[in-house]
Amino acid sequence: MKPVIILILVFFAVRLLRKNLLKKAASMSASEQKSGDSRIPNKGAGNRGEEMVLDPVCGSYVPESSALSAKRDGETAHFCSTECREKFLKG
Repeated sequence: MKPVIILILVFFAVRLLRKNLLKKAASMSASEQKSGDSRIPNKGAGNRGEEMVLDPVCGSYVPESSALSAKRDGETAHFCSTECREKFLKG
């Protein structure tokens, strides 16, 4: 009789945990949809219409408003970090 009671308790505990995890996952995905997934170009920007620019050194996309920039040979390039900007200016 004890094993049956223990099995029933485990069943309900797992069911409760699963329900809470599904709720948490649903709320997380809803908040990602509102804020945008930063791994996808043009979705991680603060404004939905903000332009994403390509860092020529490392190849990552950065929102134009937060990108560092430098001019060389009349061209403006945008960078994700000071390290990438320095590499570009040296090379």
